[in-house]
Amino acid sequence: MKCIVRSALLVAVVGAALMAGPGSARAHERDWRWREIDQRGVYIGFGGMANFVVNQASAPVDGFISQGGGLNLFLGVRLARMFALEAGYALNVHNPVHDAWGATTSALLLHAATLDMKFIIPNPSPVRPFFQAGLGIYELAGYPDNTDYRNGLGFQLGGGLDVYLNHVVSIGGRALYHGISFTQDIGPNKPFLSTVSVEGNLQFHF
Repeated sequence: MKCIVRSALLVAVVGAALMAGPGSARAHERDWRWREIDQRGVYIGFGGMANFVVNQASAPVDGFISQGGGLNLFLGVRLARMFALEAGYALNVHNPVHDAWGATTSALLLHAATLDMKFIIPNPSPVRPFFQAGLGIYELAGYPDNTDYRNGLGFQLGGGLDVYLNHVVSIGGRALYHGISFTQDIGPNKPFLSTVSVEGNLQFHF
């Protein structure tokens, strides 16, 4: 009787292991497949953004800059599984004036050259949430003749999601707060400009 019980237990254990084995192997394979995207490397990306002005402290006139939008280009280096450095350049157009045919005749251009630290949250899926923070050099210039340009120093802080379509291509989105302190007078004051940018982008990883 004891031999029969031991044999039955052995058969049950072996059967359970055989049944669980393929599923566990597949789960491990899926987990490893997505962990491969956390390797060190370089990535480049570009995107479009809306830039919302939320405050204009010490502005020369009330509402001197309107809501805007533009493009962003960036280059990043993934230094560790959870950390990357990212350099970017953004150009946002504000206060556009159009002629009767719809062409832009004048505008304010907000340039930004930034360097950010990116903190990535790894997990067994193609989705990578992240937080980022950094510093930037900003410039506000008139279009089309670059009149009334003013420089500023600022910082940016926020986060978003990157979704990997495969090991090379990902799509992403993020929202960042920008605090910009102009170092030159605009009118009688040096404004402090607060904006929030909302961006969607496409990235390539190498």
